[in-house]
Amino acid sequence: MQRRQRLRRLGGYKWLIIVVIAVVLIGFDLLADNASIVNRGIVVGLAIDSGGDLIELAAQVILPRSGGSASGGNDFMIFTSSGETMQDAVEKLSVSMGVKASLSHCTLVVLGGDLLRTKGDTVLKHLIRSPYFADNTLLVAASGKAKEVLSAKVPINDVASYHMQRMMQGVQREAGVNACTIKDYFANYYYIGGANYMPVAVVENCEYTPVGPNKESTDGAQLLDLSRTLVLTREGYGFVLDYDASRGLSFVKGSLNDGTIIFVSDCSEERDVVILDSKCTLSVQSEDEVVAKVKVKVKRNDLPTAQDGMIVNALSERERERIRESVRGQILACFKEGQKQDIDIFHLGEHIYRKYGEEWRKNQNKLYIRNIKFDVKVELVVK
Repeated sequence: MQRRQRLRRLGGYKWLIIVVIAVVLIGFDLLADNASIVNRGIVVGLAIDSGGDLIELAAQVILPRSGGSASGGNDFMIFTSSGETMQDAVEKLSVSMGVKASLSHCTLVVLGGDLLRTKGDTVLKHLIRSPYFADNTLLVAASGKAKEVLSAKVPINDVASYHMQRMMQGVQREAGVNACTIKDYFANYYYIGGANYMPVAVVENCEYTPVGPNKESTDGAQLLDLSRTLVLTREGYGFVLDYDASRGLSFVKGSLNDGTIIFVSDCSEERDVVILDSKCTLSVQSEDEVVAKVKVKVKRNDLPTAQDGMIVNALSERERERIRESVRGQILACFKEGQKQDIDIFHLGEHIYRKYGEEWRKNQNKLYIRNIKFDVKVELVVK
């Protein structure tokens, strides 16, 4: 009898607990800022510029269609706002859009050149600390205004932010494109030397003719070039690497599987090989000497030729050496440019510190890169 009474009491407590949990969850949902997807503006790309004392934002936004459409597409628009601080400008975006600005899907942030020279450190620290931006959000520097990059009329895809994301984080990782995420920037910032980098976006006009029936020629299309790289330090804006030096940086810092290497053939003609895979290991030889060991797999980019009835596509040893020297020269060009600016762009100090510890660090100053000897060894594999 007593056992049945205890079971009845326990059953009553169970339903009471369930009711309390349901009330808490419903109340939490009502209090939380859970706007429906129809009432949100999904920001996929954000441009940040300096407008005097103000920070100017331009957001590339997907506006979901509440009733759907015959084409099944979405609306893409650019909305702007400005504020004295990043937080102020972000909050005003929702007012400008008329719906809540959702930044959780923002894959790309473009930073204007003037902004990076004046307020770059403040804005970048906000992006790192903000709960709204993901760690894998890509950072890009604009050669001019960031808004112009985000508004570029890319012929392959109407959305410039998606197009640039594929260029930097796609399956194909091309030599010369040095992608940087918020997470990468944060990690590099606290490495010895504090050197950072991100691609520089340049908008170029081009002619484009769509393929297919009922397609009219379009002469207002634009291309986005990411072949140059901006180098920054903890003190702010550094310098811009040219095409060759940017490729050298990607050979050392990146894992590549796309792009070409140009060389002069035995016939004195300019030819190229396709990069299949490229990886680099930095080997510390002593407290002031580091060697970059690069392994590059390539295949010849032209048609095979017939020789004694056999189809061949071989490279001579002289041609192989020219390819190795091309890669080596680009890496050394990047290192020398950084060394000239007293910037450790390859984070060599970090690798030396990991091997020799505080004994090395306590005897160094900010100009340690001047005393480091750097060399490159390239292993070439031809498929």
